Amino acid sequence: MKPPGAARTSREIQGVYDDLYASGELSLSRNYSDKFPLLEHLLAPEVRGRTVLDFGCGPGRLSLMLARHAGEVRGVDYSAPGVEMAGLLARAAGVANASFAAGDLDTVVAEGRPWDVIVLAGVLEHLERPAEQLGALARLLRAGGLLCVQTPSFANFRGDVYNTLGNLLGLPMSLTDLWQVTPKGVQAIAVAGGLELERLVGGHYHFAFLDRVLEDFRQRVPAAARDAGQGSGWQWERFFTWIAERVEQNHALLDAWVAAGALKPVPRPAPLRATRPAGLDGALWASLERYLTYDGWREPYYSDVPPVCAFGASAVYFLRKGRAS
Repeated sequence: MKPPGAARTSREIQGVYDDLYASGELSLSRNYSDKFPLLEHLLAPEVRGRTVLDFGCGPGRLSLMLARHAGEVRGVDYSAPGVEMAGLLARAAGVANASFAAGDLDTVVAEGRPWDVIVLAGVLEHLERPAEQLGALARLLRAGGLLCVQTPSFANFRGDVYNTLGNLLGLPMSLTDLWQVTPKGVQAIAVAGGLELERLVGGHYHFAFLDRVLEDFRQRVPAAARDAGQGSGWQWERFFTWIAERVEQNHALLDAWVAAGALKPVPRPAPLRATRPAGLDGALWASLERYLTYDGWREPYYSDVPPVCAFGASAVYFLRKGRAS
């Protein structure tokens, strides 16, 4: 499903991130880095002592976290400024088994190197030809290897409101997501690529049902309305009051899921080391240090229990390549 008002090409998205990283501003990545503790927790047993490709690594925080468990991590991103940031962060964190390179899928395929684990965190929704592109990555996996894909998910309260506004009013709710990923869509891609959808884990339940919904919509919806030339005379406070009331009701739902054991706590990760590299100016180092040491994780729960695992605002898909007979 293509979101209304989505960007038309991945090149447009690259420009957004190039500008972000070139400015030295990592706040966007820092805000969304609350997905990394869950991914490290889930992937640590899978990557231990193995080779890992972090495709679409951005400034590389997840790569550095996985490097604590893996034998080797290679981060690749199409944004050269992002990769430059990742290299500086690796030096600051003292991580020797993670390296970074600017490139795209063609670059990775041309190298032809096999991998034990390939990770795409917040990447699949930006791909223009997802089945074809994931299939190309799957061919780089060794037999029995894992393709781990983390994406936004919309089968929840936030998603219902988000898609109602987008489809009914044509509001451009996202300018970077090219399509909305669903379990059914991933299953179809997996089958076409010779992969098995082995596991689905849900995350971001506060973002799906609780206070972060109101926080997100207060920022997102008026901006989307302005972009669409709409919103004049709309009853904004009535809308936000209704969201707040529903959020309050949703607390009982999440409390019930926690009590039933369907929502589990995300372990807090060990901090990354942060030592200023020689010759780095103070302003840039301040930005890098904030990103490395950021500890404002706001998402305490995840679920691997069906059907609750399908209702988070993010989903982690484990796609396994069959072993050679």
